[in-house]
Amino acid sequence: MHLRIDNADERLTPIGREAGLVGDDRWALYQRKQDQKARVTSHLDSKRLIQWLRRPENTIASLEGSIAEALGEAPVHGVLATVETEAKYAGYISQQQRQIDRLKDSELRRIPSGFEFANIPGLSTEAKQKLERVRPQTLGQAGRIPGITPAALAVLDVYLSLGARA
Repeated sequence: MHLRIDNADERLTPIGREAGLVGDDRWALYQRKQDQKARVTSHLDSKRLIQWLRRPENTIASLEGSIAEALGEAPVHGVLATVETEAKYAGYISQQQRQIDRLKDSELRRIPSGFEFANIPGLSTEAKQKLERVRPQTLGQAGRIPGITPAALAVLDVYLSLGARA
């Protein structure tokens, strides 16, 4: 949900600007779009229309006149679609953000030196052998070992979280 086509400019334009690839005109359009998105969301929140918009049968297109009036200008192309998507999928987006945050936290989780991967129940023999051979220092490093599956990482993460010593 975070990697949608309608928010690609929101994710990538700041990176492009830092790299010197986004000119002043494009940057001004990006900033205008971000400002409008915040104002539209605030307007819909204040009128409790966000709740209305979350229902599948309702669309933001039917509110376009009210939104343009609140903005004092026509919305920039793509703003309404992004606001609608974020409203309709807010629960999924926040759930995915929590998963992303957990992954970032686990990326840095240290694996104690001398940790015995061979004794972890739930790991395949192949995963145990690869982990024993490479001896990653963090869960993030373990995840970058070819053949270590997300499921194996999850087992290792749980095992480390419990503070169990293999």
